[in-house]
Amino acid sequence: MGLIDKFDAVIGTSFGFTMDQHQAKGIMEISGLKQELDMVEVKTQTADGKYVVTKIPARAKSGTVTLTRAVTEDTQFADWLKEAAEGKLPRGNAEVVVYDTMLTPVVRYTLLDCQPASLEIDALKAGDANATKEKLTVHHVGIQVEKG
Repeated sequence: MGLIDKFDAVIGTSFGFTMDQHQAKGIMEISGLKQELDMVEVKTQTADGKYVVTKIPARAKSGTVTLTRAVTEDTQFADWLKEAAEGKLPRGNAEVVVYDTMLTPVVRYTLLDCQPASLEIDALKAGDANATKEKLTVHHVGIQVEKG
């Protein structure tokens, strides 16, 4: 394997999502995997009287990830949201795993201390040829990234 092979881009067509020890089924898209830091603005004055403004990184920001899939008879998303509302699904970690074309895990994104927050059903259109989709929004306090 040459140096170039080691840094090949991942084709994101194969991934999985697990929350509360349950694998999500039929996920078409996962969006919102974003790491961001709060920035603190520090204002100082130099010895010659000039003002200097710098920004330094602070704590990680919380975030929101959205899972999208086609509506089927499977009520897993609605069940997760209902359990969270009833206090039966405690906050915990969830995991997104991205696989290569040989189904070997390439990277794992662990959503820390997360919980379902909303479920949205796309507009229902009579005669539409596209699948109706549902979107589950999950809030988290941070993301941990690790190799396969």
